[in-house]
Amino acid sequence: MNTQPYRVLSAPLMVQTEVKRSKFLAYVAPTQGIEAAKAFIQQIKLKHPDASHNCSAFIAGRPENSVDIGYSDDGEPSGCAGRPMLNVLQGSGVGEITVVVTRYFGGTKLGTGGMARAYGAAVSAVLAEIETKEKSVSCELAFSCDYQWTTQVEMLVNQFDVSIVSANYHEGIDYIIEIDVRQREEFAALMHQRTNGQIAIDLT
Repeated sequence: MNTQPYRVLSAPLMVQTEVKRSKFLAYVAPTQGIEAAKAFIQQIKLKHPDASHNCSAFIAGRPENSVDIGYSDDGEPSGCAGRPMLNVLQGSGVGEITVVVTRYFGGTKLGTGGMARAYGAAVSAVLAEIETKEKSVSCELAFSCDYQWTTQVEMLVNQFDVSIVSANYHEGIDYIIEIDVRQREEFAALMHQRTNGQIAIDLT
């Protein structure tokens, strides 16, 4: 598992380009997972039902992910739209990203090479304008503790900027937390140390 952070989009964006009177509207959005990618593609298709084509490409996970990816030529000649678009996305270093290029035909045929260049350039144009942010890889940890250790737990949670997913109160407290995977071993070790060995977090 790659635990290093990676870049994702901060917000959706659209940039329009034009080649020989054909208009190319490149929409890009942050999409976590294949279902989110497909939903965004469908959203743009519904927005432009009168377009000549709504071609798409996505990377559903990390930027280097070669499994959860996809593309569509949406009626353009095979290999002239979706694949060039995906190639540009894969060179961007951005993950969890989907792009849809809506084309309105301008009356002049571009040829297969011209189309591939136009669709690739449309994606490059929108990527040149995006803002990104760093996304860390997180995981969930579960542990239980007696009430006497709540102060120590709260101090560590604040120290590591941990998110508490749930806290179930009964004779003790059952916690589920979310933490950067790069910090989980240090967090578990400190928790064990500060509670005199009473809290042992399973990292397997």
